Amino acid sequence: MLSQRLGRSFTLNAIQQQVVYELPANQIQQAGLSQDLSVAAYYALVILLFALFPFRKPIIQTIQSLFIVVQALLIAIDIHLLQTWNSRFNQLALTMLQFPEATLQSLSTAQRWMIGAFVMIIGILVYLLAKALTILLNKQQPQFKPSVWILVAVVPMLIAARGSLKKIPLNTAAAHFSADPLQNNIATNPNWNIIALYQQPTLQQKTNKALMNHGVEDFAVKAYAGPDSFPGGLKRMPQIIRRGSNVLFVVLEGINQHWLESKQPIAKTSKYIDGIHADIQQNWDPELTAMPNLVKLAQDGMWYKKAYATGDRTDKGLASIFTAWPSQPWQGLMFQPSKWTLISQQKLPAKFHEAGYSTSFLYGGDPDFANMGSFLKFIGFQQVVTPNQNSVSDWGTPDKEMVPKLIQHLKSVKKPFFTAWLTLSSHEPYDVVTEKGLTQAQQLRKSIEYTDQAIGKLVAGLKAANLYDSTVIVFVSDHGKTVGLPVTEDYEQEFFRIPLIITGGPMRDMYRGVAPYLVVSQTDIYATLAEQLLENVPNVPFSRNMYFANHPGMALSFTDGKAVLAATGYRHHLFLDHFNQKTASDSIVLGLQSKIIRTFFSK
Repeated sequence: MLSQRLGRSFTLNAIQQQVVYELPANQIQQAGLSQDLSVAAYYALVILLFALFPFRKPIIQTIQSLFIVVQALLIAIDIHLLQTWNSRFNQLALTMLQFPEATLQSLSTAQRWMIGAFVMIIGILVYLLAKALTILLNKQQPQFKPSVWILVAVVPMLIAARGSLKKIPLNTAAAHFSADPLQNNIATNPNWNIIALYQQPTLQQKTNKALMNHGVEDFAVKAYAGPDSFPGGLKRMPQIIRRGSNVLFVVLEGINQHWLESKQPIAKTSKYIDGIHADIQQNWDPELTAMPNLVKLAQDGMWYKKAYATGDRTDKGLASIFTAWPSQPWQGLMFQPSKWTLISQQKLPAKFHEAGYSTSFLYGGDPDFANMGSFLKFIGFQQVVTPNQNSVSDWGTPDKEMVPKLIQHLKSVKKPFFTAWLTLSSHEPYDVVTEKGLTQAQQLRKSIEYTDQAIGKLVAGLKAANLYDSTVIVFVSDHGKTVGLPVTEDYEQEFFRIPLIITGGPMRDMYRGVAPYLVVSQTDIYATLAEQLLENVPNVPFSRNMYFANHPGMALSFTDGKAVLAATGYRHHLFLDHFNQKTASDSIVLGLQSKIIRTFFSK
């Protein structure tokens, strides 16, 4: 009981430093009490059982040691995951264990020292408790005769282990007392969380449950794609980007749109160009945003303020951006090389290479993480360039140090080029931040400011190399983050809302400074660039041209067990374990999920 309450206290203390509101510590501890009692009762029952045997000492020592070590590790892992993912130990954490080296790189040096000290302390504690147990048991002689006192001990422990005398025994949700998922996560006992993870349905059970009939799927796909022409067959598509232009993608690591908008600008007029909302406040105060350089670039191009990531990880984001493959509730495409044939006909870098472009991808980190390097080559990047890892950063070469390498690369490659750069300084452990004593949200903001400074250097370098006027630049995040995310009624949508900016010299002047009030998805980048810059590129599922006036204005995002449908002037999300088809929005979400899953598992 003491170890579990202390563990929750440590967790509360760590998370309280990251959030701006006061966590109700007493209520959280009270909500988790029944689960704590249950775990303690199960443990005591096991000890009581083995205490009756003559060879009890080594067994009890082993059980005690394992309990302390496992309990401590679960608490430490949960603290880290709650700080970074806003979740407990789950299937995603298990998946990431496939890449232990990269997972450790996400920890700061201080965190690694803390882990080392933590392991040593746990080891010493286990040793001392084992010695104390030896002394205690040597003074006691086991009794093999049943005793009434055994029943006095066992009966209440059985009741505590079950949770109560009620018909329904204790369950994982017993600790859920608040509308705030974070508070419920902290209250939940880590051992019960593992039980819940073990009891989750198998992948086959999940897919079977998620499959809808073909009628629902067809309705959803048609609604999501939108009409391909106006009444009468007219299809008007403005030429916004000059053909033959170089293309540079800057894929931002884990940056939500709200970091650009620290305060929302207030509209003063209401202008429309070709049905696209063109109003943007011109006197933007750069002190209100973490990314003044990117905001300035956005005001010189098209800034989609209601763009949404399809998922919650980099591997999902890269697949969506460069192949228009949507996210899935449980598995990312990049983790499943056997499924890459799904996107054989929709590889955007390969399409540009066929059109005479040189293609390359630059990244300052480890390209082997999550099969990234092999996936990028599969989809048509002829070069995957990573510098020598001689930087002081644990995760890889910091963004500012990558900019000169990127400029030099762009000057040397064959023109026109299709190049992408994935930033990394806004990834944990935020070791470009030198200030001490900052919360994780403050560290993230500082690292985002650092990346923004790198973007300023990038644009200056492009102009100095006479490349800016011939290069269209696409800024887009791979996914959002919970760290620093304001808790509002739009929280589910805000988690997925990311920057999407198309700017650079080749943009037509009349479209500069345009901020479309349109909901779009990462997957829409494929159709937009293909139709603007390439010839005869066939349509691909789940990608709509953002410049087409008949764009349906909706986007679908997935995390494990949850879907978010964002639409212009409307928000909708549902938890997939409790779905129904009472509304059209439910049918669209469930139909699209079914179509994606059916396609994924049929190949």
